[in-house]
Amino acid sequence: MTNDQWFALPEPHSLLAQASGRSGSVEELRRRTRLFGCACVREVWSLITTDVRSAIQVAERVAEGKSSETDLLAVTVRVSPIVVSAAQLAASAACYAAGLVDRTLGWGLGDEPLTLFSAHDAARLAARARASGSSGPAPVGHTRKTGAWHAAWTKAHDEARATQAQIVRDIFPPPEYAPQFDPAWRTSTVVALCRQMDESGDFSIVPILADALEDAGCDDVTLLQCCRVPGGVHVRGNWAVDLVLGRG
Repeated sequence: MTNDQWFALPEPHSLLAQASGRSGSVEELRRRTRLFGCACVREVWSLITTDVRSAIQVAERVAEGKSSETDLLAVTVRVSPIVVSAAQLAASAACYAAGLVDRTLGWGLGDEPLTLFSAHDAARLAARARASGSSGPAPVGHTRKTGAWHAAWTKAHDEARATQAQIVRDIFPPPEYAPQFDPAWRTSTVVALCRQMDESGDFSIVPILADALEDAGCDDVTLLQCCRVPGGVHVRGNWAVDLVLGRG
């Protein structure tokens, strides 16, 4: 896959498959894919309950080595075996992102939590949740409104998937790109910006990081393009921030 294709594709799964094949160690791949799943759920944050939000926050800490997998055992993601509403879809997405589901709520497979981590399913369900939350309940039967509702749902779903593709590109560098970070670019300003984002969880200032890198002499076009990508989707796990902080 060329860089042009990487930055143009609007569908996350093809990008994730390409990135997964060139992401280094198994541990690093799991960290990045888990952060991708959590970021997809954060796109439907308003649809999930406080308990489910807590599960995602714990999963993010686990991915970054700030909590252990054991900590996830204290978190219950409550989902229904029959998923219909936007809120149920969002909760199910969180289940796959966090990697836990409460099987006592109708799954019929026993009483112990089951590890079900799947970034692909987290993204798929989060996109459906965003589309359902945006377009509202489907009209009953075949009415004149059915076509308009379906068009609105599909548009919202496609927009969600396009955003998820941007999330993949924010967390994974292009598959044909090998970052060569000059230590001279790691100035006090660059490091301070990255630490601020890492500690706060607010990555909206990634474009400012590009300015600081250029001031430090950075001329890596791909690195700067990641920081200034159109749409401005920047999340925890941003590969440019990780590069500065010596991760990955």
